[in-house]
Amino acid sequence: MDSKIVKFKKTALDDDAAIYQRSRDTVTKEEIKNLSFRQRIGYYKDYYLKITLVIIAAAVIVISVLNTTIFNRSECRLSLCFLNGTLPAQSEEMDSFFEEQIGLESKNDFMRSDTYALDNYQMDMAYRTRLLAGAIDLIICPHDVFLEQSGQGLFCDLRELLPEEMYAQLSGLLIENKVAETDDMGEVISYSEPIPMGIDLSGSEFYQQYGGIFEQPVLCAAWHPENKGNALKAIAYFTGIDLSLAETEEASEEATE
Repeated sequence: MDSKIVKFKKTALDDDAAIYQRSRDTVTKEEIKNLSFRQRIGYYKDYYLKITLVIIAAAVIVISVLNTTIFNRSECRLSLCFLNGTLPAQSEEMDSFFEEQIGLESKNDFMRSDTYALDNYQMDMAYRTRLLAGAIDLIICPHDVFLEQSGQGLFCDLRELLPEEMYAQLSGLLIENKVAETDDMGEVISYSEPIPMGIDLSGSEFYQQYGGIFEQPVLCAAWHPENKGNALKAIAYFTGIDLSLAETEEASEEATE
C-alpha cells in the first residue's frame, strides 16, 4: 500500500489545540475565548496579521494623499527661471522679497527660483520640460538665448500678456524677434512678423540690487503663465514701473473668475 506524505501548515498554536478540531469557518467566539493568551496571539498572527497590515498600509497612503492634496496642500505662486548665469548673487533675499509682496494665500504656498545651464543636456531637457508643462512663469536669460528660443516660439507674445497701459509703459524696453516656421524635416519655410517677446533688464535697478551683474539680461514670459497676476507684479518690480497697473489687472481677473 502506497504511503502518502501529508504536509501540515506550521502554526503558532499547538497541534492538539481545540480550535483545529473545526474548520476555520465554524470556530466560535467561545472557543477563541477559551484559548490561552499565547494561543490567541498565534491564531491572530496566522489568520489576520497580513490583512491587518494591508489595511494599515492602505490607510496610511490615503491619509498621506488627503494631507498633501486637501488639508495641507501647497502651491507655487510664482516660478522664476534663470538661464546661463543670470541668477542674481542674492537670489534668496530676492525670493524672500517676492514671497512678502505677492501675497501667498496660505502658509504652505511658496515661490521658487531655478537656474539652468543650457550647455548641460540634462539641465536643458529639464528646463524645456518644465517650460512646456506650464511650470514656469517668467524666464531671465542672456540676449543670445532669447534670440534662439524666441525664434523657436517658446516665449509669450507680450501683447497678449501685458495690460494695455503696462505694455505702453514698457514699450521702450521691449525686444522683438521673428518666429521661424519649419516643415517636417526641420527646414525653415517662413518667418512671422516681429513679435515683442522680451524685456531688456540691462538697466534694471531691482535686478542689480540683488546682485545681478549679467550684461544684458532679458525677461521673458512663458506661454499662458499659471500665475499671471503674480507674474505681472514681478515684471513691474523688475522694470520699476507702476505696480498698481499689475494689481489692477489681477483684481480684474479675480472679478471675472
